Amino acid sequence: MSVVTVTVLHYRPEARFRAFANMGRALMTPFVAAGLTFQKLLGSGHNFGLLPNFSTYVFLGVWDTEIQANQFLTSPDFSVITKGTDTVRTLYLEPYQSHGLWDGIDPFGQTITSVKNETAKADRPIAVLTRATIRSGALLDFWRHVPAARQKLTEHKDNLLFAIGVGEKPIVQQCTISVWRSREAVEQFAYRQSGHKEVVRQSRDRHWFNEELFARFAVIKAEGFGFLL
Repeated sequence: MSVVTVTVLHYRPEARFRAFANMGRALMTPFVAAGLTFQKLLGSGHNFGLLPNFSTYVFLGVWDTEIQANQFLTSPDFSVITKGTDTVRTLYLEPYQSHGLWDGIDPFGQTITSVKNETAKADRPIAVLTRATIRSGALLDFWRHVPAARQKLTEHKDNLLFAIGVGEKPIVQQCTISVWRSREAVEQFAYRQSGHKEVVRQSRDRHWFNEELFARFAVIKAEGFGFLL
């Protein structure tokens, strides 16, 4: 079974310089592992903003099987970036909707099957990922709208189980990952009460992005997150 993993790594203060250096190593020498078809090591920002959060990073992997994902995440190779952490949490996700591109490909669309669509209909938490490369001419306009978008997200905290803003390159490449109580909660946020639809429309009308991707996933396992499936 194909699976996407999102591992959130929180580092102790004395290990944060090493954690930052890992970003450069990951770009120059990506991991090589059986079944790993796409990977990103992402830095985070404080409260979805421009200020870097050097304590928290995310490793995202797309795998042919959950067994291969587990083997790598417990391997000595992966321990290179878990050294110095005080918490390591991992979401296991099944994509059921994806459109757009990340580095010229859709890393999640190839894993979607009718079985996964059935899984997504179950009453279980849903993860949402949005990722974009912002046009240089649109940076100021985009970041000016971020506080309002962040506020709309926090207004739904009763249904929001987890959320983080991450990215590959500061300022210009941004990604959000959020987990919601149910598919209904996602629909309510995206299309009805939040104003999120208007923000999406602005991004189209103002041509903020050179490249963007949107994906939804059924959460099949959540290790260390404290919410029950």
